[in-house]
Amino acid sequence: MALAVRQQMVVDQNHTVHLQSSELRPGSKVEVIVLVESEARQALEKPVSFLDGAQKLSIDAPPDFSATFEKNLYGQATDA
Repeated sequence: MALAVRQQMVVDQNHTVHLQSSELRPGSKVEVIVLVESEARQALEKPVSFLDGAQKLSIDAPPDFSATFEKNLYGQATDA
């Protein structure tokens, strides 16, 4: 059975983590899997601006919707 060592740590200024455990023997081969917490993962992703996000929207509406939205929404036009 494989030995599992689980530790939470913070990445330092050099973008590294240092794992130290008395259960690890010198010269042993190990496999390291890094799981980044969701907040940190989201911070790594490039943020999308509002305009870029809005440009990707697909709205199913009649071509004159901006002029007739009140009629479509309320069933009749309202006076402004």
